[in-house]
Amino acid sequence: MAAITIMVTDASRLLLLLNWMSPTFPVGGFAYSHGLEWAIETGSVTDAASLRAWIGELLARGSGWNDAVLFSACWDETDFDALNDLAIALCVSQERYLETTSLGGAFASAAANFKRHPSESWSPLNHCRAEPAQGMPAFAGMTDNIDDTPIAYPIAAGCACRGAGIAKEDALLAWLQQFASAQVSVAVRLVPLGQSKGLEVLRDLIPTIAAVAECVARATLDDLGSCTIGAEIAAMKHEMQEPRIFRT
Repeated sequence: MAAITIMVTDASRLLLLLNWMSPTFPVGGFAYSHGLEWAIETGSVTDAASLRAWIGELLARGSGWNDAVLFSACWDETDFDALNDLAIALCVSQERYLETTSLGGAFASAAANFKRHPSESWSPLNHCRAEPAQGMPAFAGMTDNIDDTPIAYPIAAGCACRGAGIAKEDALLAWLQQFASAQVSVAVRLVPLGQSKGLEVLRDLIPTIAAVAECVARATLDDLGSCTIGAEIAAMKHEMQEPRIFRT
């Protein structure tokens, strides 16, 4: 029987992952609702049950799934520029493009603060091309200002995690959890749900997040695809929503 190699995220990399996927990591995620603001305004999401169903569908067969597959592909693909182009091409609306490139650029700039030496510059795409660092990652490859090339959020985050030597399975769980948490945060403020109900939704989504992470870890780019048409329409309708609180 062939030996099975299990990659384990050590303490330094786990702490790095917790920082990068934390709601307090300064990517500006609080400004984006991913179309949920429109869904709440029109009555598609009104309580904990409908919110749980909305997020669950996005994770299993919507933009949450696609972004997770693209995030996971950063461990398997070699042409990261093409992968980034694909991620951007899959944005179905102007607001989705705004969201992923704004968060991606902000993530890249913020993550660059974790490089080991002040003299080094770092890029998620360039760093992803290198072999994962040994020990605490020493980032190499990109200026703090990056460049003018838009970078999609899952590609920026995925390449950074891979380049830092973080296990894909651990990173996927954290990535999907932060996606769900961001959506719950929007609903807590807008429905409003209240903190306790929001936490209950996150609790109930744990099996979904775990199952999706397991599927995505085995998926390839051929598995990209979504059928959450209502969520895509919500993202488009939000472009004209007045008044509104969130950018998307």
